[in-house]
Amino acid sequence: MRITVKEVKDKKGLQEFVQFPHRLYRQHPCYIPPLQRDEMITLRRDKNPAFDYCDARYWLAYKDGKVVGRIAGI
Repeated sequence: MRITVKEVKDKKGLQEFVQFPHRLYRQHPCYIPPLQRDEMITLRRDKNPAFDYCDARYWLAYKDGKVVGRIAGI
């Protein structure tokens, strides 16, 4: 039961990054999910003009092939 951390390198990985909180918290009565389309636009380097001045990297943690965590460095 090792945890593996992999950097998000493509659109599919970014989608997993954005969808993870929904899978984690969907049963919580106080959870209000953000709009996933907006999240994708905000986090994509080619869509968000803020990335003209900064950089970001995203990682996903996997356990037994399933996403169990995420982290971003901006």
